Amino acid sequence: MGVKGSRARLQTAIEADRRRIAQGERPIYRVMWAVGPDAMDVTILELPIVHLFVPDQQHVLDGARLLIARTLAVDPQSFDVAPAQPD
Repeated sequence: MGVKGSRARLQTAIEADRRRIAQGERPIYRVMWAVGPDAMDVTILELPIVHLFVPDQQHVLDGARLLIARTLAVDPQSFDVAPAQPD
């Protein structure tokens, strides 16, 4: 799937998550990260083309929470963030 398809899927996921939160649900976003040469590369599994870099592991979950809140345009405390469990 191309970039256009990925963006469309992301927009659909964002709209669905906004509705869930507005209805009082509290979704969980699972976060994975990899150590890079200068920063941690953070991926949010439920929003796969949304990712960020943070300076160290201590900032992974807080950075992910802020990015998710901005992406969804919701309160940062309206959902949960957790490290992804390895398969």
